[in-house]
Parts: sequence; C-alpha cells; structure tokens
Amino acid sequence: MKETWKRMLCAAVLTMGIASTGILTVEAHGLWETLGKSVLGGISVHQHLSDLDNTEQGQQEMLEKTKDRTGVYDNYAYQMRAKRIVDELSKSPHVKRSYVVYVNPDEDFNAFMTFGRVMSINKGAMDLLDDDALAYVIGHELSHGEHKDLVNGAKKSSILSTVIGAATFNSGDLGQIAAGLTGKYLDSQVFTMSQEKHADELGFSILADSSYNVGGAALAMEVIKNKYGDTYREGFGKILNPNDHPKTSQRVLDNLQRLYVYSENHVKVEQQTVFINGKPVYEGTAKDNYTAPMRAYLVAGKLARLYHDHAIGGARVDGSTVAIGTTNIVTMPTYDAAFEIAKQMNAAISDESGVVADKGKKDKKDKKDKKDKKDKKDKKDKKDNK
Repeated sequence: MKETWKRMLCAAVLTMGIASTGILTVEAHGLWETLGKSVLGGISVHQHLSDLDNTEQGQQEMLEKTKDRTGVYDNYAYQMRAKRIVDELSKSPHVKRSYVVYVNPDEDFNAFMTFGRVMSINKGAMDLLDDDALAYVIGHELSHGEHKDLVNGAKKSSILSTVIGAATFNSGDLGQIAAGLTGKYLDSQVFTMSQEKHADELGFSILADSSYNVGGAALAMEVIKNKYGDTYREGFGKILNPNDHPKTSQRVLDNLQRLYVYSENHVKVEQQTVFINGKPVYEGTAKDNYTAPMRAYLVAGKLARLYHDHAIGGARVDGSTVAIGTTNIVTMPTYDAAFEIAKQMNAAISDESGVVADKGKKDKKDKKDKKDKKDKKDKKDKKDNK
C-alpha cells in the first residue's frame, strides 16, 4: 500500500510541476499518513459520484441543484413537450437508464445532461427546433447518460484532485471536495471528440427507434451550424474548443451518411438534392423556417424509414402532396409540381441499378457463390472418378 501511495504522490507532484512555474514544497513529516487519507478520500469521492449518478436519491439531489443553478421555465406546454419527447425516445432498447428532464428559461440554444441522469433544455433550443430535430438533440444527450461520460470523466480526475488537495493543504473536508467536483462539472462540462462522436452515433440509433423523422439528426446539426458555425458545444457553461470536437458541418454529413446506411443504401442527400437509388428525385426549396437543405433532409428521412421498414411502394399525388402508402413525403406548391416529383420517385424506385451493395452482404454472397461452385465441382469430380 505504501508503494502505491508513493507512486500516486509522484504523479501528483509531476502534474503540479507541469501546471505551475512555482516550486511545490511538502513537509516530509506525516506525509504518508496524509497521503493515505487522501487515497481513501478518493475512493469516498468515487462512491459519492456513483451514488449521485445511479440512485433515485442522487437524481433528486442533482435535479434540485441543477434547477437552482438554471431556474425553471414556468410554462406547462414547454415542460410537457420535453417530457413527451424523452418518454418516446426512452422506449428505445438502447436506453436502459431512467432520466428526468426540465426546460430552463435561458433564451440561448443549449441542452445538457448532468449527474444523476438529469437533463435540462434551454427555452431557446425548444423555440428553435421542431420535434424531429429536438428529438435528435435529446437522443444525443441521452447517449451521454447511457455511456456515463460525465461521471466517468469526473472519476478520472477525482483521486488526483483529492491527493493534490490533501498534500498541499494537509486538510480538507472530503464531502466538500466531492461537492466542489460536482459543481466544477456542472459549470464546464467537457466531452472528448470520441465521446461526442459516440453520442452522435447512439443518438441517431435512439432517434431511429422512435416515431420521429431520422432526417431530424442532420436537420438539428444544420440549425446549429447556421446559428453558431462549426464550433458549437453543448453543456451548461459550455467551453468552445473546436480542436477537441468534431465540426458541426462534419456532423451534418455524418448524420446524412447514417441516414443512407439506415435506408439500406437507397436514399442519400447531396447539398439540397435527394437521391433514390442514385437518381435525383427532389430538390429542396426554402419554406417558412426551413432552408432548402433542411427540407431535403426531412424528405430523405421519410423515404429512408420506408426503405428500412421494407414498406417502400409507388408514389402517388393527393392534392399537391406526394405520398407513399400512409406517409406524406412532401407538399408542393401545385398539383403539377407534385405529379412531377411522384413520377421521378416511381422511376427511381423501380430501377435499383444505382444501388451500391452493402460490402458485408456482397462479401458473404461472393463467398457463398464460390462455395457453391466448389461443391458442384467436387461432386462432378467425384462422379467422374467412379
């Protein structure tokens, strides 16, 4: 145990030496006793964070703390909208933990997940996004909760913080250290690029498991890009550091690629044009609060779900709306414009020559074909040898 303490102290000293230009002086007297307490304190902090994140009591504690920090928006409709979307997304088999959500009155765009499986959404985000896009943002935050990104990050720094605190000050209330650590992460949640990418991926899967449009994933990132550029980061007290996070424009493209794979390689979007089986079928046009690319993402999302569910069929025109089965794909200004879109979609749906085969499936098919040929040859050789 003594050797372990020595190694931890060395790590702490080296860390502080890098972080400071001053000289750290630690009294030798009572050093190992102090350090022993600090290690036990680190374990205590770990347990405190686990209790906060995993228990109902911890969730209620963090809910009250977070509400105190942000305030609560006094509007029943907003609160119910957020809860309804979380409840729908929580039906996904990917969501295994229970969450609470509330809307705060901040007019800026933001949403964040904190300790205790507590999520808060700014009024500004609620106002800016439709349900499909908001569902993806919420799904992304749920993914941070499922991966336990926040609590795991805090745990990694907790023992070192405790060691440094005990070694330099030779005192300190471990409860205060844990509380301070929680406050620190509330004020500046920092996720790595890898964590953000994994949350984007799982967030898309959670969205796809719901009744919302999978085009909402690209739509959400497009809205954020248009408002904040490529450096947006979610989190209470967010810190912009574009070197640590994927650019928002890339996140739009990544979500469009996920949509393409989800459609089994039938539907894709390039800029504001929707393609079915490699053929252009719809050119997005701006309408109300939606830009041309945004409308293309939503049209593609509806088509992708039909292909994914193997429910694709012939397109028809109902008034000025193009529909497939019970799904209204897009409404055009006139019947003639809708008829032209339906005509292009039917031609593309019936011609799958432009579909890029899934490499995994193609490899399996090639192996099966080779095996079948080999079996036939072996049978023929065996017959000839009789």
